[in-house]
Amino acid sequence: MEATKTLGLIINPIAGMGGKVALKGTDGEKILAAARDRGAIPESAAKAERALKALVPYRSGLLIRTASGAMGETLCRKLGLPCEVVYQSGETTSAADTVAAAAAIRDKGAALLLFAGGDGTAHNICEAVGSEFPVLGIPTGVKIQSAVFALHPESAGSIAAKIVRNIPMSMVQREVVDLDEDAYRSGRVRAALFGSMLVPDQPNDLQCMKQSGFSSEENQLRGIASYLSDHLEPGVFYAVGSGSTAKCISRLLKVEYELLGVDVIRDRKLIEKDVTEERLWSYTQTGRLKIIVSPIGGQGFLFGRGNHQFSARVLHAVGRENLLVIAGESKLVSIPCHRLHVDCGDPEICRELQGYYNVLCGYGRYHSLLCEY
Repeated sequence: MEATKTLGLIINPIAGMGGKVALKGTDGEKILAAARDRGAIPESAAKAERALKALVPYRSGLLIRTASGAMGETLCRKLGLPCEVVYQSGETTSAADTVAAAAAIRDKGAALLLFAGGDGTAHNICEAVGSEFPVLGIPTGVKIQSAVFALHPESAGSIAAKIVRNIPMSMVQREVVDLDEDAYRSGRVRAALFGSMLVPDQPNDLQCMKQSGFSSEENQLRGIASYLSDHLEPGVFYAVGSGSTAKCISRLLKVEYELLGVDVIRDRKLIEKDVTEERLWSYTQTGRLKIIVSPIGGQGFLFGRGNHQFSARVLHAVGRENLLVIAGESKLVSIPCHRLHVDCGDPEICRELQGYYNVLCGYGRYHSLLCEY
């Protein structure tokens, strides 16, 4: 049957590899090598597969233009999705391959270009296709602050399936930002607005661009930290998540911390700084681990955006009853519809984490927010 709808697909095979091993990204050959030395394994294709499964029922009327091998062809063949390879990549891929593949798909044409990666990949795609070619990001990277990504892989697949089914859909310009990873690893957040891209106007399935916290939160954070300090349980390990909000307890306790990593404290002392997913998993085996985490301002994500050390198995072992969610009230105001989100890589575990959370907003003050997958 002749294809009635053409999509584009680009997978960044190494996106997200640096997350669980506490490297905050995978930009550059040295960091990629370090990630592999720490035992990191590729996860981008598995997440992209979760998105593309939504297209399998419509494959008879579909053609996917993609790059060779791990950049798209392999997954299409696995799922039985008709594909045309428009760019040949090498065995080892780079940002240049992403740019070249995106340009080839743009030149050949597609109703929508799906790309799996993080902010660096979005930056590369934007460089290649500009602001007038329709795209949609499948979130598989570590840094995912741009507004061109779906909430999770299944959301991306749902949107793409609607396009394949010719369901009318308008498009909207949304922001692409990228971080300086070297500065990021040093605890300095240097994000720059790179440009914008055209994405399907499906606000319920798209994440918003990350917003910074408000200066008025300072007093609120002191109250949150004081309350946490007064209620720390003896002998319990606390994994303190990334970001300035979560680290309010570390500052109060005057212990060292990795601003953009995960640290473990117990009995008001630092036990381990900037831990990997594997190390966190070992702490879960004690049966005495709790997690202190703050949602991302402007997005509402608790897990799956910059804190991949909190993997599905770690979260399952800890249990939602041992998640301590904190945020200043001004941060909560910035979150669309006051909804929290999770994207830990395992849909079943994400569903376990759904429900209402009492978010600590000051000394003994809470707001109840719904967390959705």
